[in-house]
Amino acid sequence: MTDVLFRFDIDSAPEQVLAAVKTSDGIRGFWTSRAEVPAEVGETLELEFSIAPAPFDLRLEQSDARTVVWRTESFPPHWVGTTVRWDVEPRDGGTTVQFRHSGFTDEAEAGRVAYTWGQIMLRLKQYAETGVAQPVFT
Repeated sequence: MTDVLFRFDIDSAPEQVLAAVKTSDGIRGFWTSRAEVPAEVGETLELEFSIAPAPFDLRLEQSDARTVVWRTESFPPHWVGTTVRWDVEPRDGGTTVQFRHSGFTDEAEAGRVAYTWGQIMLRLKQYAETGVAQPVFT
């Protein structure tokens, strides 16, 4: 199995960063302008992209004061069974984010996904620090 990992700092409070990854408005602020984020564990996050033939569907597995975990259900096929995990830790004046997308069976696919996640991480940082929405996908 191959994982995609990022660790970076954001100059805003952990609560602000978590709001970005735990809410529909937050996801729309940095990732995709078409998102429905569940409030309860076991419900499904749906993300729509103009370049994808169907919505991405990820089941919320954990959501607490420091961690959010999603597991891909059926789309996209190369993500099925993978897990997306966001861990936030307070640091002086901000937050450290540890991101992991794990469980890829194809190393080349993980590499392609890593490129896109890198762009998304930059937008998350910008959104959490400024509040200005500029999702990667609209």
